[in-house]
Amino acid sequence: MSTANQLSLDLDSNNESDSISERVKYSPIHVSESTFLAGLSVHIHRWFRLTPSFAPDLVREMLHELNAEIGDYILDPFSGAGTTAIESALEGFDSLGFEINPFLYFVNRTSLNWSLDTESLQLHLSRILNDFYDSREKASFETLEEFGYKIPPIHNPTRWWRPDILKDLLALKQCIYKIKNQNECDFFRLALAGVLVPDLTNVTLGRLQLHFINRDNDEIDVAEIFTKHTQQMIKDLCSVQKLPRLGSSKVFLQNSTNLSNVNLHKKVDCVITSPPYPNRYSYVWNTRPHLYMLDFISAAKEASSIDKETIGGTWGTATSELSKGVFPPLNKAVEEAVGSTISAIREQDNLMANYAVHYFNRLTAHLIELERISSPNLRIAYVVGNSWLKGVYIETDVILAEILDRLKLGYTINSVHRFRKRNSGKELFESIVYASKS
Repeated sequence: MSTANQLSLDLDSNNESDSISERVKYSPIHVSESTFLAGLSVHIHRWFRLTPSFAPDLVREMLHELNAEIGDYILDPFSGAGTTAIESALEGFDSLGFEINPFLYFVNRTSLNWSLDTESLQLHLSRILNDFYDSREKASFETLEEFGYKIPPIHNPTRWWRPDILKDLLALKQCIYKIKNQNECDFFRLALAGVLVPDLTNVTLGRLQLHFINRDNDEIDVAEIFTKHTQQMIKDLCSVQKLPRLGSSKVFLQNSTNLSNVNLHKKVDCVITSPPYPNRYSYVWNTRPHLYMLDFISAAKEASSIDKETIGGTWGTATSELSKGVFPPLNKAVEEAVGSTISAIREQDNLMANYAVHYFNRLTAHLIELERISSPNLRIAYVVGNSWLKGVYIETDVILAEILDRLKLGYTINSVHRFRKRNSGKELFESIVYASKS
């Protein structure tokens, strides 16, 4: 049966879904072992901080729970900053990642390139700094374009960066771009990305999106901050290159809700991932400084266009589309798993109801598409977060388990492990949904 036909199936309910709530267990894992905080002190993972990421420790926990063995092929279809791929490779597993955000795809690809010559990188760093100090005083903010510096096409760039910091960032970027070897150039681009937010940008990360802050009186040395981070990255690379056994990793710029163009040399055995949560957090919106400063997009509206294609996107163009009409559930599995929740939200706000339907429709489409590339004994672990929308509780972990059950794709729901209760609201659990095929 084709995937297209499966998408429109009127699926029958499975009575086993009634017992899913009985498989929900709360067993806390400390934030130092479950969130991005754990990665800040671990080589490679600390190259780029993505605050919503889970921890390397959690990847090892899930590998163990899935009974993964060397030789299994690991997939993260929502790869983010590459935590699953990096940790899998460090543990000796071959892995694969999909990421729709072009900047985060770059972070994945560059963070997984561990074959660079560290002595050559040290020489390049010295040349970059020498060129930077020679060139930074030649231009003023008013004469940037005369010296070939292109101001990022983000709306109101001087709100994002102080004029003096913006000038230094553009000068430093120009020095980095002189490196002819693309892999080495990308290493230093990633080093700059790693300190861009919050160190060098007028923003901080709030609950759901970046918030502007006043940094007029802060002492900010662009070259010093960049150099310190780059030296740490080179040191990490030296350490990793001494490890006896490493897995290989590949990453693709890919929308995980449509895998018709993906051809793999081997079927996927385990999925370890964390799709966006249904809380309106946008990975595209919150990586705008990186996308624009490092030239991954070239027009102001491109961020909205990318966000529209993601599972959780609700900003820009996506908002206007979600506000129109009533979005129906993709199939009966979605309708039965989330229908009453959506109805309650729709009584308060049609846009947010459409957003929730759209979210679970795309997550379901992804699960169906996964059939194209998975082995018969697939085991999966999905890290998800429960949310509140318009006063209605979205029990994402239970809903995901019910969708998996009702899709009749052969999954057994093994457990729903609630491992963290977030501080931002009542019952906002983060959970791991474990399921496997016979």
